[in-house]
Amino acid sequence: MGTCANQLRSTSDETHAQTVLSTTKRVLYLRTTTQIDELMQYASVAIQQRWDFLGPATDPSMPPSANLFEQIDNALQWTANHNIGEHIRHAHFALELTEDQAEVVCARNLRYYFADRETAHAVVPFAMPDAGDIYVIDFVWEDGKWAYFDAKAVDKLPGFATIIEAIDNASTAFPGNGGVNEDGDDNYWGQYSEDEADDDASNRDPEPTPDHAVKTEPDVSPSQLISDSIRHALAAAASAAKAVGMSEPEFLELAAKSFNL
Repeated sequence: MGTCANQLRSTSDETHAQTVLSTTKRVLYLRTTTQIDELMQYASVAIQQRWDFLGPATDPSMPPSANLFEQIDNALQWTANHNIGEHIRHAHFALELTEDQAEVVCARNLRYYFADRETAHAVVPFAMPDAGDIYVIDFVWEDGKWAYFDAKAVDKLPGFATIIEAIDNASTAFPGNGGVNEDGDDNYWGQYSEDEADDDASNRDPEPTPDHAVKTEPDVSPSQLISDSIRHALAAAASAAKAVGMSEPEFLELAAKSFNL
């Protein structure tokens, strides 16, 4: 693993957890109160670019509207889900959480994963609606700190409970030799059979599930990894489009054609 892993290893899990949870409370509070300028101080470069390109042009003399909030939510999230923004605003998150909120936003439920060898994420759940989804804040490790990257709904928490576990898994999932295993076979993904994976999973001892614990899964799905990569690519493309004066409809039309949508 490279620079990202070395930076992460230099800090204890306890310190990472304290930092991520503190930033989570700050992000939820700033989204609750729609303090966008302050929120951008905790945001990743990708979200800052997305907000610059998709954020609504507001008129201070006009009261907020439902449509305005939808535009805000869309600019601050990579997946259109207005329910998440509505939940945050109606939950009235403050810098000090209520007892019920603190049962969910806690170190026990914090998870880490890598989208690629140099892109580490931290995921913190903040709500579990009746529909069965888990609402989470997703942070990315950027410039030596955890930065707000997304708010989204998942059915299970991805990743691992400690940084070291996430780094060790990423070392295997994203080998430094470009996917060529020790035998020189470039079919890295095919070197383990489904039977071996099932046997390994069956030999693990189940962990106790505490009250208020959320569902977790031991690894990040390929679809999640691909989704995160596409998000990064679109953020960079949006920034370039804005720089050359392309309008939002033109950019969205070009993006749709590029993905054959």
